[in-house]
Amino acid sequence: MREEIERTLLRIGLPVGAVLAALAVGAALVATLGVSPWGAAQTVAAAGFGCSPGYCNLGGTLALAGPIILCALGAVVSLRSGLFSIGQEGQYALGGLAAAVIGSSLSAPTGVHPVLCLLGAALVGALWGVVPAVLKIFLGVNELIISIIMNTIAGLLLDYLVNYPLRAEASTVGYTRTIAETAKLPAFDTSTKFGLAFVLAVIACAAVWFYLSRSTLGYEQRMSGEATAFARYAGMSATSSVLRAGLLGGALAGLGGGVQVLGTNYRVIEGFSDGTGLTGLTAAILGGTTAIGAGIVGVFYAGITVGAVNGLQIMLGVPREIGSTVLALMIVLVAIQVPLQQRVERARERKRTTRRLDTTHRPSPDPTEVHA
Repeated sequence: MREEIERTLLRIGLPVGAVLAALAVGAALVATLGVSPWGAAQTVAAAGFGCSPGYCNLGGTLALAGPIILCALGAVVSLRSGLFSIGQEGQYALGGLAAAVIGSSLSAPTGVHPVLCLLGAALVGALWGVVPAVLKIFLGVNELIISIIMNTIAGLLLDYLVNYPLRAEASTVGYTRTIAETAKLPAFDTSTKFGLAFVLAVIACAAVWFYLSRSTLGYEQRMSGEATAFARYAGMSATSSVLRAGLLGGALAGLGGGVQVLGTNYRVIEGFSDGTGLTGLTAAILGGTTAIGAGIVGVFYAGITVGAVNGLQIMLGVPREIGSTVLALMIVLVAIQVPLQQRVERARERKRTTRRLDTTHRPSPDPTEVHA
């Protein structure tokens, strides 16, 4: 019991320490500009998570967090299954484009139209996401490299389609037609676009957690990624697990693009592939590749992003890139924590082994001495 508590504290303490260390570096950078770090932190918190009667900044944060969380969940499913795909950006972009096309060209009732758009986004994202899995399984292609290439292909393909076949009208920037009113997701706060998109992201978090932690298929996927030899010995199919990871991960990232279009943008503009998918991958890593952790970090990441723009840059005149620097540093420190945690675990195991050996080889007391 004690060892389990220590292991849990270690898993929680290292990410928290990484976040605090990154924030400390950000505070030092802000101080070099002559701005109070504590005042800057309060400004970022208020601008990213505050809410007043006139305008709720938290609504803007949650609206931004929805697509990030869905892309992060796509990364969680892939990484936990042993599919090291970072193609969430391309899946997000093409999923959003599919939602925009269905939303603008198809007529359907109000309650049905968004569902059709999201199904189309998920399908396109799944088809794009399964390609690295297929190439890995049947041709031995490195999925990390192919997913990077496919992100670039998706971005170029989207820009071509938006500028030519799907262009709405002549303008300096290409964009698709606006989706129909029946396709838009309901907004709880029209000023920030906070609405049903975030609720869908929260539901997806719960669904992914249940799938990976409480279902048979999810268990097979986790074992295929975390204990390949055990999964093979137990008769689990690594092929089907990787294919499912590509399909589910791509579908979730595609949904991220879909909710962005249906809930915020209402169309796809040239440059829609703006890094949201990679941001989701970041949130997945910072969240320990868990569904709940990815959701929490997604909201945290969105809050810092909004706070850096509305707080640091607009209110204090501090470059918003400092916020991005802090987030990037968090990734580096979290990446370091994995080998660090392994070393700590090995050191603790050596100590336990030494204690057991000392107990085993400890000489028993002499009976004559005890009698005396």
